[in-house]
Amino acid sequence: MSANYVHISAGLCYGAGVLTVDLLSEVAGQSVTFTTSVKPAAEPFMALTWSFNGTTNVITSTSVDVVGPGYENRIILDKSTGSLVLRNLTEKDSGEYDLIIIPHGAGQIQGTLSFQFLCTAKVSKPTMACPTENLIEGKTSLNLTCDADSFKSRVWMKDGKPLVSGDGFSFHDGNRVLSISPVNRRDTGEFLCNVSNDFSFDTAKCRLEVYYGPDRPIIVQTPIGAELEESVVLSCFADSLPKATFLWTFKHMMIMMNIQMSQSGNYSCQAFNNKTMKNQTSQTAAIAVSEQLICAIFFPPTTNLYP
Repeated sequence: MSANYVHISAGLCYGAGVLTVDLLSEVAGQSVTFTTSVKPAAEPFMALTWSFNGTTNVITSTSVDVVGPGYENRIILDKSTGSLVLRNLTEKDSGEYDLIIIPHGAGQIQGTLSFQFLCTAKVSKPTMACPTENLIEGKTSLNLTCDADSFKSRVWMKDGKPLVSGDGFSFHDGNRVLSISPVNRRDTGEFLCNVSNDFSFDTAKCRLEVYYGPDRPIIVQTPIGAELEESVVLSCFADSLPKATFLWTFKHMMIMMNIQMSQSGNYSCQAFNNKTMKNQTSQTAAIAVSEQLICAIFFPPTTNLYP
């Protein structure tokens, strides 16, 4: 009696002797072939048995075939060589397979094969819930959670670039959770969770928009030097998301209409963000206007003044 051993790892089958060298690469739902080196005999074998983990009958073939529970319509047996095809693979198929052949007028042939199915399936479509609340710079913290099945690798990216811990980012629960604490304006963009195994790849996406500002407004005068009877335009700019709305202040009074051309004095603008509920006031711009000289023209107070 002789015994031969085969180890199949991650879909690779290899061995010698009764169980021949066989290279396979399959995923769940596919098939694997356990090939023997036995030559077809003149007479059919008296008995041929494949068993699983020493106790479960896969198939016993004598004058009739007895197929074990769970293997119906999943196996193909070559009765002349003992080779076996196992189809529709699942993780439960991992284990040891024993082959016993009893030929006519010869000694028993026996082999043992160890099958380890490491990758059970294609990765499932990952899921990632995007936050629904407003994300406010410096105030909001959030967790992005990426769930999937049958993956070996999970990688977080932002705008196509891998993320690493630091600068507000941290990873938890085996890279399942990405924490951002607190969010800032640079976090606006598309976050990706890429999951993969040896055979497949998939991704989940979440686009974040972080509200910020307004930063302190800047007043720009155009033109810088004005001639007699020319007009001066004062523009107010402030970095903000969403874009800020503006009001002008003259002598500590809110100006709701266009400025009178005869007015001289100190002007400032106030920017307001209706998501962050913040406002910022610019430095003061002093405008001197004479009856003959320069008039100051302002954009309407609630107009977005972004270029």
